[in-house]
Amino acid sequence: MPLHPDADHTILTGTDGTPLARLRLRDDDGTPLADDVRPLPGAPLPLIAAQARRDLAGRRLQTPDDQLALAVVHTGLKLRRAATDMRHDLADLPAMPQLPDGWTLAPAGWDDDLAEGLAAAYRPPHPDGGWTDNDTREVRGMFERGEPVPPLAEASARVVGPDGRSAGHVLCAGPAPWTDDLCAWILNIGVAPHAQGRGLGRALLVHALHGARAAGLPRLGLEVVDGNPARRLYDAAGFHVRTRVLSIDLP
Repeated sequence: MPLHPDADHTILTGTDGTPLARLRLRDDDGTPLADDVRPLPGAPLPLIAAQARRDLAGRRLQTPDDQLALAVVHTGLKLRRAATDMRHDLADLPAMPQLPDGWTLAPAGWDDDLAEGLAAAYRPPHPDGGWTDNDTREVRGMFERGEPVPPLAEASARVVGPDGRSAGHVLCAGPAPWTDDLCAWILNIGVAPHAQGRGLGRALLVHALHGARAAGLPRLGLEVVDGNPARRLYDAAGFHVRTRVLSIDLP
């Protein structure tokens, strides 16, 4: 057998039984994952890449190892996403910034103004790609049915302009069931283009930090894709790098 259970991980082996890499097999909302794939000492990366293509076919491979990801890409596949997993330990929080006149934070929720604003904010060339109808369905499902996870109310909020319309939000969940540590998680944070440049994104982020701590969770996590200018905001707020997340779909 090329895949062998080992405590809370799975070992990928070569055809001769040589251990090659450690990973976790799981599903993410219907997507089968080979998650946190890490080469074992001395295992040749080209051999791991070839074995992964055979034995993990149909899964999304996720690894923190840049060189392994490059080896898999060299088999003829494309890197789907390159991102950084970050955490804040909530021990030393920045003070809540003052909002511009007429702007307020409101309880989290979903409405047409917010959908329109996020669709505009995530237009190309945004590194996360465009906001899709499926994104809207997923967020509405969280608020309407608590699926796939309910929002963490204390850490989520909308920002509302002087006209009373939603112009952005931060949406958090927690504890996050897809991580191996206890933390709240920022699923989405965004501000409509017409409202950007007023410090609203920072206000939403700081609200999420204070809300996660108020909810009794020890950390707040997020994932930021390479090239996203919001990375500067996260660094300034005190988030630290936990690991890289490089994703490749295996046919």
